[in-house]
Formats: sequence, C-alpha cells, structure tokens
Amino acid sequence: MNVTGQCQCGAIHYQIKGELLATLMCYCTECHKVSAGYGTMTVLIDQHDFHLTKGALKVWQRSSDSGNINRAYFCGDCGNRIYHQNPNKPDIIRLKTGTLANSANYTPKAHLWLKSAPDWVLIPKNTLTFQTQPLLADLLALIKER
Repeated sequence: MNVTGQCQCGAIHYQIKGELLATLMCYCTECHKVSAGYGTMTVLIDQHDFHLTKGALKVWQRSSDSGNINRAYFCGDCGNRIYHQNPNKPDIIRLKTGTLANSANYTPKAHLWLKSAPDWVLIPKNTLTFQTQPLLADLLALIKER
C-alpha cells in the first residue's frame, strides 16, 4: 500500500508504505480538543511505514488518563496534528486520518471512549465499541478476528 498525506498548509508531506493496522474513532475529551469537535479518527500504522517527505514535525507531549505519555507530532506552521505516539510503544503510530489524501475512504473498525461521546453519535452495527481505552494488543487482536 502506498498512501500519501499532508498538513493543512502543505508544509508537511508524508507517505505510508505498508499495511494499515486499524482505523479507529476516538471520542475522549482530548480528541474533542484536538478536533475542536467531538472526536478524531485515527489509522494505526507501523512506525517504519511512515516516511516524512517534506518539512519537519514539531513535538508536544502530555500524560494521558492511563498514565502513559502521548506525544503529538504536528506542523509548526499551521498546527495541524499529523500523528500521536506513545514513547513506551514507539512501534505504532496513531495517524490522524484527516491528513490523508483520501481520508473519506476509511471506515472505523472500532469506536473508543464512548463514555465521552455526545448522545447523538450513531455507531454502525457490528462495530467494536469501548467505553474507555482498551489495551492496544487486545484491540488489534479483536479487529483481526473480524
């Protein structure tokens, strides 16, 4: 698979060469802030499959509710988030699908943090749902089973 993407202003360009592991929709309160809406959609990929082809990313980090560190990689010009990564699990990148060239082509396989989702959110039938954040290994195993 060869997928491309960029930030909002075009200063950052990237390419993904490899398999997308999963597509997720997250409604946690931090994703509310990132999106200035109700959540974000993310594609999980192997870090070795991500290749920055233009620009340089800035990094900001915070602690998550679980106690993990969450690093956000973003464009220093427009502020657009490109991906998140846990430094304790650096092999997986959580890429923001809105930055992908064909972002409308991705459908979430799981919806996370439903306890923070607005009441009006409709989840398609036969989609995995979680009230909070499942362990990554468990989540990937459940998605693979489907």
